[in-house]
Amino acid sequence: MAKKRAKRSSGGRDLQTRLKALAGLVAIVGGAALVLSFIGVLGGQGGGTTATGIKIEDVTLLETPQVAALGDLSIEPKVGSLAPDFEISGFDGSRQRLSDYRGKPVYLNFWATWCIPCQVELQDMQELLDRHKDEFAIITVNRAEPLGRAENFFSNMEKLNGEPGISFTVDGMDPDDTLYNEYRGLGMPVSVFIDANGKVVKVFNGLIDLSIMEESLAEAVASALASGNGSSDAGS
Repeated sequence: MAKKRAKRSSGGRDLQTRLKALAGLVAIVGGAALVLSFIGVLGGQGGGTTATGIKIEDVTLLETPQVAALGDLSIEPKVGSLAPDFEISGFDGSRQRLSDYRGKPVYLNFWATWCIPCQVELQDMQELLDRHKDEFAIITVNRAEPLGRAENFFSNMEKLNGEPGISFTVDGMDPDDTLYNEYRGLGMPVSVFIDANGKVVKVFNGLIDLSIMEESLAEAVASALASGNGSSDAGS
């Protein structure tokens, strides 16, 4: 028991160290962004246009398809309900639907460059994806920031192993907070774990660590398998 407590204490110190280091980075970046915004270099509008000229469109909310094996479930961002379907623009301007990923678990995460806990969480999310490639999807949703700022942030973020750059299944943009409001976000970051049938399994408002992500992914896998309608390959 003492060993476990010592391990948890060490993990807590590591998390605090990462948060403090990133806080300093955000203060510098945030100050620069404030100055640039003041002189008109940065716009106040989220989204933008890709290098190839594709406009980042606002999120479109869609009619959510039901799953026959589950009966009629309510459609809301709540555990036990079907996650509201949507179509979102990725960093490259391509449009992706949440329902495109039916058949495997989905981790939906709302983040922003100014959110210090988000930065710690994103590194752990990348580690989770690297550990379980092709077993599930991560859809990240940037909240109402310019495309270039979000892209640069991901490019400059280091993985836990020190490698430069992070990227997820869908690097999404929510230029006017349409999706954040639909999912009733409270604070930042927000994480929603969805099973292979599209049913919400876990919702977190606030920072979670890698161990909680692993547990939540396992629950999402088990949820779909329990209904007899999930992908048996996920999480194996």
